[in-house]
Amino acid sequence: MLRQTANERDQNKRREVVKKVIAYMTLGVDVSRLFADVALLSSTSDIVQKKMIYLYLTNYAESNSDQALMAINTFFKDCKRTNPDPKIRGLALRNLCSLRFSGVFEYIQPAISETINDPDPYVRRTAIIGLIKLYHSAKDLVKEGPFIDNLYELIRDGDSLVSCNAILALNEILGDEGGIAINRRMVIYLLNRINGYSEFAQSIVFDLVAKYQPQDENELFDIMNIMEDRLKHSSSSVVLGCVKVFLNFTKGNDYLTRQVYARVQAPLITLFVGGEVAGAYELSYTVLSHIHLLVSRGAQEVFESDYKHFFCKFNEPLYIKSLKIDILTMVAGDSNLQEIVNELSEYVTDVDVELSRKAIRCIGRIAMRLPTSSASIIQQLLGFLKYQTEYVITETLMVMKDLLRKYRSQSEQVLRVLEQCLEVVADDDGKAAVIWMIGEFGEYIEDSPYLLEQMIQGLRENQSLQLSHALLTATVKLFLKRPPEVHATLAMLFQEIGTDTDHPDLRDRAVFYYRLLRYNLEIANEVVNSEKHPINLFREDDRKSYADTLCEEFNTLSVVYQKPSRKFVKEAALPATQKPAALEPAAVPRAQETDDLIKVDPIGEPVVETPQAEVLLRLDPAAQLTDQEFESSWMGIEDMVSFNRKIVDQPLTLAAIESLMGSNQIICKASGEVDDVMKLFFFAKAGQTSLFFLEVEIVPAQRDITVNVKTTDQELLPEFLKVLSTAMSPIINFS
Repeated sequence: MLRQTANERDQNKRREVVKKVIAYMTLGVDVSRLFADVALLSSTSDIVQKKMIYLYLTNYAESNSDQALMAINTFFKDCKRTNPDPKIRGLALRNLCSLRFSGVFEYIQPAISETINDPDPYVRRTAIIGLIKLYHSAKDLVKEGPFIDNLYELIRDGDSLVSCNAILALNEILGDEGGIAINRRMVIYLLNRINGYSEFAQSIVFDLVAKYQPQDENELFDIMNIMEDRLKHSSSSVVLGCVKVFLNFTKGNDYLTRQVYARVQAPLITLFVGGEVAGAYELSYTVLSHIHLLVSRGAQEVFESDYKHFFCKFNEPLYIKSLKIDILTMVAGDSNLQEIVNELSEYVTDVDVELSRKAIRCIGRIAMRLPTSSASIIQQLLGFLKYQTEYVITETLMVMKDLLRKYRSQSEQVLRVLEQCLEVVADDDGKAAVIWMIGEFGEYIEDSPYLLEQMIQGLRENQSLQLSHALLTATVKLFLKRPPEVHATLAMLFQEIGTDTDHPDLRDRAVFYYRLLRYNLEIANEVVNSEKHPINLFREDDRKSYADTLCEEFNTLSVVYQKPSRKFVKEAALPATQKPAALEPAAVPRAQETDDLIKVDPIGEPVVETPQAEVLLRLDPAAQLTDQEFESSWMGIEDMVSFNRKIVDQPLTLAAIESLMGSNQIICKASGEVDDVMKLFFFAKAGQTSLFFLEVEIVPAQRDITVNVKTTDQELLPEFLKVLSTAMSPIINFS
């Protein structure tokens, strides 16, 4: 049929035949024997036939090297300017650049060289995209040729999409050198023709302009005046890109930065409200995330008058409500304090438990930030304790604990209700908060020794490590304040921990307190009940430096995720200098110790030491070991490396852990769950003789994971630990 239609003038008949060939190819039938006949039909000017023929040739050219030259010649011939149809020229070039086999680059390079200056913009755009494909396959061909100069010339192309593609291509090709080289002339040229660019292209231009540093204030104001009308654009990407330029230009100048906040306030509120009205909650959330960042960075006063826009609506998604509550917390001031606190109090009775908890926490943060409001807010929080809802009481008590750390003078009204709260609250966090308050202010509570005694008597049934730590510290504090009443209780607690506790951290702390008390009671009182310095700001609430870091990645996913890109971008894409160190078998601070210091990086977040992505050790994915071999090898190796970490706060299953380790060639030998403890055994093999054995024990309730490692090759142990770190990084919190 193909041969019969080769001279057929009716294009519809030829289309039907080629369509049948494509249909068979789609069904998986091998029609590669028709390659020569299909290639002969490529001389047509019918765009529909061209698309189908190109699809066929591209599909079979890579798997049939002897026929590949015929397909290349077809594409190459159609790329030339002798072909009058620019759509066919662009289509042929796109398919030619999609071929991937040996020797094809010597045809792609001259084809791009000819088409990159094609008179039709569609062909030029396709040539630029083809150049990026060529760069990822043969970098030297692109960098050594004239292509980079051609791309710089195409930035001034009359077609906005060609200009945009050229900018993107240069940024990708010159990524190792910091991207495109930008100067004042280029910036002014691009901004003067910004109205001719599409929304996407405008965003690309603004990202480029944001990297430029004006030489003086006159130039700065000239550029900002040119861009100011973009703040009225309906596209959030364009507006946020413009805001990013303004923030970068005024960095380090607080006066100008405040003026920028005031200028962008109305456009951002308009975008956010417009998204809400249209039901585009994803758009609203993106804009709201950027407002949240600006408020975190010091724009509270600017958005203070717009606080009603951040009141939650009943039909909004939870992620919108949560972010609005955060913003309300930060924009609360003397002029709107009562309205915001009343609004947040309404959310305490919300059916969503997490939203209710967050509302209580945010009310506490307002009291932390505004000392003049602390007394009235504490009084309002005490009203939540009457709701008789367990999670409301628990969260309220935890907030009270933090407030009393800062406002110790407000303790009297809180301590009156502690005993009643202890009867209602069942959550360990809430109980721990009450225990802390009893230990800290026990001298003012008449029945405090007996409250602690009751909880210690119930400790054996509970077996909560968190409560054990809290009770131990609180009892020692209270003993030093009221020795006769607490002496027997403390002795009972020491006896309980000494005989029935297997956890080393708790036992070590009990031994420390015991020896300290025996050594000198006065010194012990100075250590345990030392005078507390007044707290002005909690470390976790100081987010200014963190916000400054995020502001450098304005108008990116970093703002939406509320974390720098290095926290979620694959390590392989990061510069080597930013890669954190791999896990080493060394002693680390245990997370159970409540007085441990947490390592903090310059942006104010705990350092997450994830493993390196580049690992030299190669493990055998087909390794096999019998049960007897595993057991005898494990028992026969004495040297063992152990470490303890916290797992991430998400559900874990045995199957998920086995799959995660198996994807890194660490094979599961046995697994099971007994008494809420998950235990797994793994092995791995490197080379012919090197074996590695793992015992993993997970206690999900306490988020503890203990890993024991044995090996027959101690020299390869550090390399294996790097592989293990990579494998377990999704489930282990390396802090």
